Amino acid sequence: MKAEYANPFIRAASEVFAHETHLQMTRKGLELRKTPLPSRPVCIILGITGPIRGQVVYALDEDFAHTVARRMLPGKLPAEVKRLTNSAISEIANMITGKASIELAGEDKTIELTPPAVFTGERFHMDFLNIPTLSLSLISEAGSLEINIALTEGSS
Repeated sequence: MKAEYANPFIRAASEVFAHETHLQMTRKGLELRKTPLPSRPVCIILGITGPIRGQVVYALDEDFAHTVARRMLPGKLPAEVKRLTNSAISEIANMITGKASIELAGEDKTIELTPPAVFTGERFHMDFLNIPTLSLSLISEAGSLEINIALTEGSS
């Protein structure tokens, strides 16, 4: 796992959150993990294929997920925001990963993304790729977002 893979995600998340939610995100911490296993109860997983491949796993607390949805859907009734929360956080994860992937690919490569999958709860089981993972947190006054970046080069 190359440390420079983190920077496009930090930039993309900061830009997307500022534009979509009007929240300013600041990086806090960076650690190396064995897998992209999230540490928060709401997670969004996207796969990446191409010359760079792997998984990106976003994780956040349920309250912050609802805050993100409320800020993305101004004027909606609370019940409607709650119903659309998974869709909203999927979309924000997709925007971040898309922007970061364009930067990672450069002009001469194509990177494909799988559709985002949202999982919620404290007790779900999932197998993650066994790829060394950079894990970082972005914090705002409303909550924090964990990003677990498990990427490698090549097709094997």
